[in-house]
Amino acid sequence: MARRTRYDNEHDEPSRSRRRPSKNGPPILLIVGLVILMGGAVVVARMAAKNKPEKAEPKPEVQASEIFGDLPIEEPPNMPAGNGSKKLVNTAPAGLADNPDFLRARGIALEAAKKLEEAKKAKSAGDHGQWNIKAGESKELYDQAIIITAVWEEELLELYGDRDRQVKAIMNERSKWIDMLRTLHKTSGR
Repeated sequence: MARRTRYDNEHDEPSRSRRRPSKNGPPILLIVGLVILMGGAVVVARMAAKNKPEKAEPKPEVQASEIFGDLPIEEPPNMPAGNGSKKLVNTAPAGLADNPDFLRARGIALEAAKKLEEAKKAKSAGDHGQWNIKAGESKELYDQAIIITAVWEEELLELYGDRDRQVKAIMNERSKWIDMLRTLHKTSGR
């Protein structure tokens, strides 16, 4: 015969512990005390702010002419007749594109174009490995050409504006390089 335990009967339940269940979390009195303390701090801070004397030092009014009085008066740029005209002007000295950095960058961009042609031939021949190598070299060269002339272009824009014929031609050439670089980033491997 199997040995019976006191829990074998369905109606029998183990006796419950007579100990108090342990409390989880902070005591309620501590929380209430903190809330009262914070409320008191807010009341004291408001009372202190009301009793504080206000300093009414008026700031002296300064006219814009006094602040910028030492700057020379600027003349508006010479624009062709008509508002918003698209006419190009000749304000830069002749031979602006003969800058040594621009000539060097132009040579680098021509080399990049040659590398790109070689890459296109390799791609059309089905040699994707060579395409990625040549296109990567072309990307690096276009990037060099753009970096070499970036600050110089900004200086030209500041000095002569974007309506000068030579500046516009330089900007257009650099824009072509940037477009080619963007296209290479989209179509070739990393």
